[in-house]
Amino acid sequence: MSVIRKQFALPIFMLALAGLAAAQTQSASKVYRDGNSWVEEITGTLPASHLIKIHTDVGSVSVTGAQQPNITYTIRKRINDFSEARARREFDAVKIIARRDGDAAFFGGEGPGNGRRGSIEFNIVTPRNVDLVRAKTDGGSLQFSHLSGRVETESGGGSVSLDDIGGAVNGSTGGGNVTVGNVASDLTVRTGGGRVNINSVGGRLNASTGGETVRVQTVKHDAIIETGGGNIGVQEVGGDLHASTGGGNIEIGNVAGLMDVETGGGSIRLSGGKGPIKAQTGSGSIHCFKVTRSVRAETGAGPITAEFMTMNGQFSDSTLDTGVGDIVVYLPSDLKVSIHASIDVATAKDAIRSDLPGIQIHSEGGDYGPREMSAEGDLNGGGPMLKLHTSTGKIQFIALKK
Repeated sequence: MSVIRKQFALPIFMLALAGLAAAQTQSASKVYRDGNSWVEEITGTLPASHLIKIHTDVGSVSVTGAQQPNITYTIRKRINDFSEARARREFDAVKIIARRDGDAAFFGGEGPGNGRRGSIEFNIVTPRNVDLVRAKTDGGSLQFSHLSGRVETESGGGSVSLDDIGGAVNGSTGGGNVTVGNVASDLTVRTGGGRVNINSVGGRLNASTGGETVRVQTVKHDAIIETGGGNIGVQEVGGDLHASTGGGNIEIGNVAGLMDVETGGGSIRLSGGKGPIKAQTGSGSIHCFKVTRSVRAETGAGPITAEFMTMNGQFSDSTLDTGVGDIVVYLPSDLKVSIHASIDVATAKDAIRSDLPGIQIHSEGGDYGPREMSAEGDLNGGGPMLKLHTSTGKIQFIALKK
């Protein structure tokens, strides 16, 4: 027995259009040509409900909130055929539900065969204050907007679009793109391989994709972002941020809490962090700007740049480590910090350079071959430790001008 038959009683589910009137609905239908398809369009009205539930095995779902007393709907059966007579026979094989049971409205559809010849489209307009919309399609797109309650949605492979949602959202698709405008509460979205684009989240965010790009503008609280291999871009997070990608680049703006980012091989660019920073990449560069707390940055092969701001006593131990690459550090003149820097294999006499007073540079080895180099010093009387290490590269300290 199919999932839709489990969710909706079989005798009701097998009702065709003639039975919809007995299921607490007023409806009308028409048949017309649309390009290479024939369409049977059914329109109707249901009383307002706290729960709306939709399941179709093939086709798309759209639910929109509006200032109106009832639920109105348009259901389109679409058949790809050149003959109206054959299309009408196919329409008879397409089963739909539009009914209200208790305090819930149910919509369902079962398309012809494997769906290659046709589909079902649900366009539902509901009072905005619906408590919960739960929708599933085995392969079509899902779209929700202007709803004050929660949304739970699942597609086997189509796109998911959300905007102006007041309640928490939990959405997934097997491989389509996810596009989010504004969600006022928590948001959880997953896609097997599509892109994720999010404008604003009023609560917590948990977003993942199997291998595409994730772009996020604003999250008011914590955020967890994962992609199997795409890039990650985030503008602002009001809490902690945990972001990881199998091999893409990461670019992060302002984060109020902990910034913890990791990529298997891409570059990392961070700016505006108010909390501690942890950054790790297998082989790319790391650039951290406007750091106000601490940094622990590590790359297997790439340069590291870190710009420390005046921290008003919030600075804590920091580490910058690269296997192959240069390290450049910008430090304010009034920062209290203890420096320890080292190069395993330095190929130049000036491999460590400093604009800051109080840093002593040491070198071990011959004049003409590779050597070990180190630098130590206490700035402004010393403080938390700043450790820098590169196996082969250069290290430079630059004084920030006020």
